[in-house]
Amino acid sequence: MVYRFLADVVMVFHGVFLLFFVIGGFIAWRWPKVIWAHLLVGVYSLVNVVLDFACPLTRPEKYLRRKGGEDDYEGGYIQHYLEGSLWPEGATPTAEKVGFALLVISYVGFFVLRRRRRQRVPAAAARG
Repeated sequence: MVYRFLADVVMVFHGVFLLFFVIGGFIAWRWPKVIWAHLLVGVYSLVNVVLDFACPLTRPEKYLRRKGGEDDYEGGYIQHYLEGSLWPEGATPTAEKVGFALLVISYVGFFVLRRRRRQRVPAAAARG
């Protein structure tokens, strides 16, 4: 029972991590300090995709599922939970490209907003 719960906690955390990868740059538009955490997630994700290594969150989830009496799944988290549900089978490379495109778009928007904010501050001070 405890092992299954812990496996679910790891699974949810893994999902939140992936969701943060996709939308974290946009969150930074409102809370700029988030960009540093998102940059780490983005670099990690890029290295993971390029080098194609297993995510370190998958192994503990599978271990906890086995300890809880469940069968663990084949492949990784994305193949098990997302591929075929969120996007069609075999479209993970496309989903990765979309994810990284969203990351780039969010960073461009982040830096545009940051520049506009910096330009407003001196203008407001000059009027003051």
